[in-house]
Amino acid sequence: MNLTATSLDSAYRQAERTLRKPSSAIWLRSVCVRTARFDEALDFYVTALGLTLGGLGVHPLTAQPRAQLLDAEGNQVFELVESADDTARGVHELAFGMPRRTVTLLRARLDLQGIAYTPTGDALYLRDVDGTLLRIEAL
Repeated sequence: MNLTATSLDSAYRQAERTLRKPSSAIWLRSVCVRTARFDEALDFYVTALGLTLGGLGVHPLTAQPRAQLLDAEGNQVFELVESADDTARGVHELAFGMPRRTVTLLRARLDLQGIAYTPTGDALYLRDVDGTLLRIEAL
């Protein structure tokens, strides 16, 4: 497909129209926290707060151990990722969800603005201005 400046501008305008009211097209899906005390943190969130362990695995970008935690309705809302570095603790990633078509339009918007992102499966990863990792999931 040959993209011209006109078609890119058109895609950008379509993305702008669709994303004009972000609250109608984007939802917070989960929060990812990095911790150097993975086992203790996992125990806290499960036994003290009552979240349910949904699964253990590795983070798709960092390959670090992670735990996916579920709310009372079975929705994954929280991830813990192990970090050996004590300075790399706290909120690591915010995950948002939006309709697949809107993700396509968001990609056009990011491309036109020169904002780097990494596509992986049904998600895009990018960083905000402070370096916080953002995951945009196609719903």
